[in-house]
Amino acid sequence: MSQYRESEGIISDIANQLIDMLTSIKLYALFFGIPFTISLALCSFYTVKSGSAGALSTFGKYNEEAILPGLHFKAPFIQTVDIVDTKMQAANYLGGKDLPDKKGVINKPMINVLDTKNLNIGVELTVMYTPKSNSVPKILSKYGKNYFDKLINPTIRDVVRDVIGKYQAEKIAQERAAIAKEIKYILTKKFENTEFILNEVSLRDIKLPKMVRKKIEEVQMAKQEEQRLEMIEKQAQKEQRIKTTQANTLKIEITTRAQAEAQKAKIQADAKAYTLKKEAEAKAKANEMIARSITNELIKYKSIERWNGDYPKFLMEGKTNSSIIQLPKMD
Repeated sequence: MSQYRESEGIISDIANQLIDMLTSIKLYALFFGIPFTISLALCSFYTVKSGSAGALSTFGKYNEEAILPGLHFKAPFIQTVDIVDTKMQAANYLGGKDLPDKKGVINKPMINVLDTKNLNIGVELTVMYTPKSNSVPKILSKYGKNYFDKLINPTIRDVVRDVIGKYQAEKIAQERAAIAKEIKYILTKKFENTEFILNEVSLRDIKLPKMVRKKIEEVQMAKQEEQRLEMIEKQAQKEQRIKTTQANTLKIEITTRAQAEAQKAKIQADAKAYTLKKEAEAKAKANEMIARSITNELIKYKSIERWNGDYPKFLMEGKTNSSIIQLPKMD
């Protein structure tokens, strides 16, 4: 009987301990469950900022639809979100060192290319590109977040090498505009089949070998000297044309003046001749009128009028008055 009572007491103690344990569990659940539930609810919501896009992954597989800026919901512990910057980004290829990158700007050394003669040429350029927001899940699936090193950088380097490699170093400086245009054209075509938009390509500089630069400078100096001599020759020709024009002008002025003086002299001579002619005509006409007015009676009258009382010493006879007779003196 006593053994039965002992067993019953042990069972009662165990039951009390179980009741106390369950009570503690309820208290712990109440104390820790509410914050956990709140945290779980908060983890279910996330925000995508402007200039970004996200890709929602369910059990490690990305959904095809991109998550655009705004407030969104996800299943905790089941889904995760990866955010990608979709603002315009720049890739600078400058200098000989790999400089630290900045937000949205990737700095790389200039691209070294071999020309047709295997001479080393350095190309400095900047490429501006933008990830397509709707293609973020595809970008992460194909390349991950390191898409620049896996796609953008190799594409740019391949295009630059293909274009520059077709030219000789000596002609690259002259063909710079054509090279820049061709690089941009080919890169644009390459980007059309990707999840990125090519915004701009700027060819900054082309670093030529020292021997090539020296040769180009010599050619340029020779051209400048040739242009200088050509300008001197043109100036001399211009001055000669000016002198010839001045001489011709002076000759024309002298000729014109001489012609004017000759014309003036001719006009004066013609005027004088005309005057003399008119004077002669007037005198002739006057003499003719005088001759018509003289008659024998007028002559006799004038003779008598002018007679002083002396007899003439000579007398002319005959029809032509050819005979002269001396008259005797009258005492």
